[in-house]
Amino acid sequence: MKFFVGALAVVLLAGCASSAIPVSQAESVPQDELYAFQSKPSGESGKVIVVRDAGMVGSGCDIVVYVDGRKAAKIGTGQRASFYLPVGTPSIGAGLAGSGLCAGAAIRTISANVQTGKESIYRISGDISGFYIGPYVDYQ
Repeated sequence: MKFFVGALAVVLLAGCASSAIPVSQAESVPQDELYAFQSKPSGESGKVIVVRDAGMVGSGCDIVVYVDGRKAAKIGTGQRASFYLPVGTPSIGAGLAGSGLCAGAAIRTISANVQTGKESIYRISGDISGFYIGPYVDYQ
């Protein structure tokens, strides 16, 4: 009986992680949920793309993306948002939006790398322990 319960727990937990998706398959965040960094700045700039995994984990909560502490977009599961930023190493953060079950988690941040005329892609993923932001790896 213990073996059966343990096996069932492993099967259930295996389904509790979000699923990486190709950037091209992610839907664009609606315009009304993009708040900043939508125009190319003067001078040298690059593009940062943030993709949120698909799947059921955390699907009831939207995530807010921050650039250098400024609210930049609200992103749902399976969506992507693009930001035009000056060349440098801005802080890209992700935090839960809303209240109730979707509040209280700390904003997680990473240092992005923005290069002239290039795209940098980052991924928001999640599992039963929470959500994470990190570099995007093309698994295809």
